[in-house]
Amino acid sequence: MNYLLVIAASVLAVMAGWFVTVADPGAVVIGAFAVGISVFAFFSPKLSLFLVIFSMLLSPEIGLGQLMPARHIVIRYDDILMIVIFISWFARTAMDKGAAFIVDTPVHKPILLYTVLCVVSTGLGVLRGDVDAKISFFYVLKYVQYFLLYFMTVNIVKGKEEVRRYLRAGALVALLVTIYAYYYYFSSTGNARATAPFEAPVGNPEEAEPASLGGYYLLVIGILLGFVSQAPLKVSFLAMAGLAAVLPAFLVTYSRASYMGLAAMLPAFLMISARRRLFIFTVLLAAVLGAMLIPGISERVADRISTTFVGDLATRKVELLGVSVNLEESAYLRYNSLRRVLTERLPKHPFLGWGVTGIGLGDNQYALVLGELGIIGFFVFCWMLYRVFYAARAVYMAYEEFWIKAVAAGLMTSLIGLLFQGLGVNTFIVVRVMEPFWFLTALLMKLHLLKFPNGQTRSVADV
Repeated sequence: MNYLLVIAASVLAVMAGWFVTVADPGAVVIGAFAVGISVFAFFSPKLSLFLVIFSMLLSPEIGLGQLMPARHIVIRYDDILMIVIFISWFARTAMDKGAAFIVDTPVHKPILLYTVLCVVSTGLGVLRGDVDAKISFFYVLKYVQYFLLYFMTVNIVKGKEEVRRYLRAGALVALLVTIYAYYYYFSSTGNARATAPFEAPVGNPEEAEPASLGGYYLLVIGILLGFVSQAPLKVSFLAMAGLAAVLPAFLVTYSRASYMGLAAMLPAFLMISARRRLFIFTVLLAAVLGAMLIPGISERVADRISTTFVGDLATRKVELLGVSVNLEESAYLRYNSLRRVLTERLPKHPFLGWGVTGIGLGDNQYALVLGELGIIGFFVFCWMLYRVFYAARAVYMAYEEFWIKAVAAGLMTSLIGLLFQGLGVNTFIVVRVMEPFWFLTALLMKLHLLKFPNGQTRSVADV
């Protein structure tokens, strides 16, 4: 065995020396970085997850060109990092004969089925000529990446204290993102809107993607609400301070779909959490009113919402539930994408859809899933998120620790908010929303496994 290691090391050394002499210096640096990260991840997978946590929101993008209208190839540094860490973790798992690659959780079956549907539907689309394989490959890979992050996290995390440490790291990331959001907003001119780090250069608000930050903040606000409700007063007041800091940054995204998500979250949270309902309602009302009193924000928020239905821009007349309403162009495009899928696209391929990227990008999550994966894919998508919700509910009911109940209640609340945001945003394919969402889901599923290792909660969480 020692001889084999020496031979392998010698071969790798020779190959590395040859690579350094012929390759571009930038490629050498990236290669050395990848090798270093892979070694680090192989010997310390738990610490490598901290790198993933910070890279989710704090990773620059590498644009590789436009594939089709509204579809670009965008590689982020955290994509490379995550692939390297995943390969290292997979190699470590393969060497450990007692380790399972896929852990039995309440969510793993719909995740696997949804992944298979993405591949099969897209493959059929390629065979029919409806989908370009080069285009769809990157998007299917991104969908799969979210689920690999989920499985990897469930496998690596072993106990409640580890979950707690990762949550603390996530709280630090949220603080850094919020500081950047204020910096970006107040450093830009014109119709500036807050955005996440590295999504757009400072001073160029036209390139910002505020809905991504809005979706991320729906997760953060949900968790903070959980702590306001479940934590002892000292921690609860700290969570209220967090809400006071986050809400103005959320409002200056001026993302109407995100506002809609928040509006749905508040009554949902009051139903999910039985503690301190009146107190929470008062805190939320005070926080929103306080944020709205910040000069320049309330007017733009009100104008952003009202122009959807009234004013010079609301020129598109549509029928909604028998009522005639006017919509401005952006809102009309969301409505029209769903109408087009239901009346034109879905009837042609009703069961498995057109494949990933087969219908373009319509800024409506439900139109996207129906169009790409058909009725079967839409059912599995709903089943998958249903299982997430009820597994989180099982964790909420089973544990007494306040921080676990807070995170479980927060995930349930945030999921409802994201579902409503999906009416105007492709929320469940947005990188800066889905990576934190599936990481947080994996932490909750680990807590579920710790409490119910043999699946005793099937009547509660797996219905």
